[in-house]
Amino acid sequence: MNTITRKYIQACRLTLLFALSAYGFTAQAGTDYPSIEWQLPTARFADLDLDPQNIAELAQGGQFIVIANPEDFTFWNARQKKLQDFKAKRVVYAAMVIDAPMEEIREMIWDIGSQDKFTELLKDTKNIRTEGNVRIASYEQVIKAPIMKLASDFIVQLNKYDNGDIGMVLIDEGDVESMFQYYEFFPLGDNKTLTVLSSWQDTDSASFMYKVVLEAEPVIGSVFPILATYTRLRKFQEEAAKRHPELATKKEEKIYDIRSINGYITANENVNVTALKKLSALGSVQFYQQSRKLSHDGKINDVVQVSAIQYIDLPKHKIQPLLNDFSSLVEYNVLTDGWDDTDITEEDWAYLALSIAIGPFRLPIDIYITQEEATDDKLIFYTADHSYMHPLFGHIEYIEMKDDPEDNGTLVEVTIGGVLGPEASFLFKMARYLPYHNVLIAAVYTMVTAENATDWVTNRVKKDDLALAAKQVASAP
Repeated sequence: MNTITRKYIQACRLTLLFALSAYGFTAQAGTDYPSIEWQLPTARFADLDLDPQNIAELAQGGQFIVIANPEDFTFWNARQKKLQDFKAKRVVYAAMVIDAPMEEIREMIWDIGSQDKFTELLKDTKNIRTEGNVRIASYEQVIKAPIMKLASDFIVQLNKYDNGDIGMVLIDEGDVESMFQYYEFFPLGDNKTLTVLSSWQDTDSASFMYKVVLEAEPVIGSVFPILATYTRLRKFQEEAAKRHPELATKKEEKIYDIRSINGYITANENVNVTALKKLSALGSVQFYQQSRKLSHDGKINDVVQVSAIQYIDLPKHKIQPLLNDFSSLVEYNVLTDGWDDTDITEEDWAYLALSIAIGPFRLPIDIYITQEEATDDKLIFYTADHSYMHPLFGHIEYIEMKDDPEDNGTLVEVTIGGVLGPEASFLFKMARYLPYHNVLIAAVYTMVTAENATDWVTNRVKKDDLALAAKQVASAP
């Protein structure tokens, strides 16, 4: 064990001991939790001018996540027991088709006392009391991370609404001071329901222990609440499949290799680029594809590919040269430290230098990338066998707005999938013990890409166009 590894473990142990002493016991002794009057502070999915059928057809067994554009709102503070103004907060919308009737999904969500049967992070769930369409409930949320476990109690209130929606608000205890979840249901026929969960939690008010998890690497910490939302719907889908296997969509049994596994948005014959553009206007969009089986080095892995989707108001020929050149990642992706192309490595692979922060340490991640020759619409890439993430694969896809001849913009899809490689360092392998480890790295990298690439490309094109115009003026006779 090297010196850096020993120091890291010692620092984590000291942090854990201090956290345990500082965290103490937060559970309140009283069990009389009065209900509150509350309203959803942001827009419902039903009010976003999106066709549920279009979203369901786009999803094809996967799940769309929209990290909405920042907004100000007023909402309930569970510790201070009063309304509070929040500035520039981002609500997460998750949409997924579940193979079950709407009423059965509502029953699963409403009965929070049974949540621990099919949700890994929730323990000791209990319905405390029910008064008509209002229910008070409790649960313990357990997040296991390397060498530590974060367990915290939550007291929540659930409301059933006349329109069929179900809302949940934090009213006491918890690791944060303010939180909500809001479920909407759109029946699609044939016992299928587009289920949408919008959620938000005030991580700025997180307890000391929760901040240890969130701030170990701020980029990873920011994606935890997003993945929690993703997992909630995924678990309801899995529970519905257990109850009604005859209704569940059959999983694809085809086995792919590292070059053929790429799942393209345009491979969906029902792709609606107008609907995708509307989604991207709401905020940063991620698409968690249906899992595929990957065969590599004699092993079979179930892999979920994560796609970042963004609309850029520029023609494809302006965008493609910039994003296909991976040296640009250093400028707009905070996790990327460097790029050496094949001319520098003198190999058939290029070197992508990544790094993440684990507490006080910067952890390098070596990725060796082979890029396939780019076509007019796509660029495929995958890793050489000595990468930390291997097999890792992905692509960039450029989708023109052919349905609207007056729209010269382009939808850009960046997709990544893979598994942790055998040559990864000891510290990087600890990622296997983090929550959502099977999609964590891909989710983090695509989130950073979706949130930053659009502004970078737009500004770079403006800069290049101004430089070209100045050069033409200077060279004019």
